[in-house]
Amino acid sequence: MKNKKKYTYIDLFAGAGGLTIGFGNNGFHLEVANDIAEPALNTLKQNLKLTHPKTHLDRVILGDIKELYEHLGNGEVVYNMQGHMVIETNKEVELRKKVPSVKDNVEIKNILSKITHVDVLAGGPPCQGFSMIGRSKKSTLEERTKGFIDDPRNQLFKYYLKFAEKLSPKLVLIENVKGLASASGYRDLIEKSLSDTGEYGYDAASWVLNAKDFGLAQNRERIFFIGVRRDLSEKHDITASGIFEEIIKEKKGPVKLKEVISDLPQIKANPKPNNYQEEAEISFNNKKLCFGRNISDIIYDDLISKTVDSNYRKKINTYRGELKKPELLFNHKSRYHNDRDLFIYKNLVPGKYLNDPANEKALSKVTYGVVIDENGKKKVKGFGDKYFKLDPESVSKTIIAHLETDGNSYVHPGEFPRSITPREAARIQSFPDWYFFTGSTRNQLKQIGNAVPPMLSSVFAEQFKNVLDSIIENEK
Repeated sequence: MKNKKKYTYIDLFAGAGGLTIGFGNNGFHLEVANDIAEPALNTLKQNLKLTHPKTHLDRVILGDIKELYEHLGNGEVVYNMQGHMVIETNKEVELRKKVPSVKDNVEIKNILSKITHVDVLAGGPPCQGFSMIGRSKKSTLEERTKGFIDDPRNQLFKYYLKFAEKLSPKLVLIENVKGLASASGYRDLIEKSLSDTGEYGYDAASWVLNAKDFGLAQNRERIFFIGVRRDLSEKHDITASGIFEEIIKEKKGPVKLKEVISDLPQIKANPKPNNYQEEAEISFNNKKLCFGRNISDIIYDDLISKTVDSNYRKKINTYRGELKKPELLFNHKSRYHNDRDLFIYKNLVPGKYLNDPANEKALSKVTYGVVIDENGKKKVKGFGDKYFKLDPESVSKTIIAHLETDGNSYVHPGEFPRSITPREAARIQSFPDWYFFTGSTRNQLKQIGNAVPPMLSSVFAEQFKNVLDSIIENEK
């Protein structure tokens, strides 16, 4: 008989909720979610009643993780600066300026001070600091780890570990960009720092996983770290590597892009710049002019093509064993492209880079980064996928936050070439169709690109639930 215990988790750096969907899908109760990106957190809040109906909205907290940690009752974290310079980008500084302080927020303090333990801590803390001691080959791993942790550029990661130290979760999950696996030995440093965290420490391991190996139509490599609290690891013979081995067993073949997005309405490019107001939208009934709508004016079932295999659609829309269908289609709205870009889009060959001979006609209109080679041929230098049409017979490129700025390298392969819409990007990321993204069309794309694919996060959540179930069974 399966254990019915409700496991708890905290999602730090939660964004729009990619991890949150996966853990909610496996019955985990969300104690707290936090981020400093307000539009993304608004999206998580907007959908909370569907993903976590028993979690109150006040548990989704917009604020600086440092101030949240202080509400756990430990006071400020003291840094050993080691002579490092604090380096922050202008975007980070501006983002922090916009976030309201929660330092003196009594309600938030009351929520956090009552949390003494969670089963799982999950999130994707940034790890950006390249400390000099971390680069030294002569220094020990302990010295390099200390340099890494104490580097003020890694303060967000340090606070993430402080949450683990304070709450002693049984399991810890960290997600980050693949490049971290080879950058200055960071992989070893993060495993070592996780290993040394808290009263017990954690058995830690990491693995680079590709979303396309787990049933997604997307080539997306990310590194994941798992920590198992060492007392439980030793007592129950559960290792982080063992959990990864079970996750690897869940691998399945990728699906083709056409199986993921071709059932969505074929819409045209937005005809005017800055034309994103609701009153400018055109009905989906007008197939000649419609460039999509943020919320459709026709019911979902009438807009989705019935001729396309629905297995993928059913999979992403099934939550806690129940197929959920929205009444309307959300976030399927295209943006404006100038005539030059539309010409390039039309003449791109799906799956071929700009310098491929097949794209000669498209390349003829490209003006940025162009060089003439020794044979007198026009080429682009350094960014062969500056313009790129997705191949319906293959998987998509990695959906990234840069889509907010430029969709030229994510051209839809359908009847009306244009950059993909937020809903199409969300489909490729495996977000449910009933998941509504708030904010501007551009910001929706940023939220989607930053997220952990829900289908992949669900694989982790399922394995974590199995581990927690086994611990309870063994302790009976």
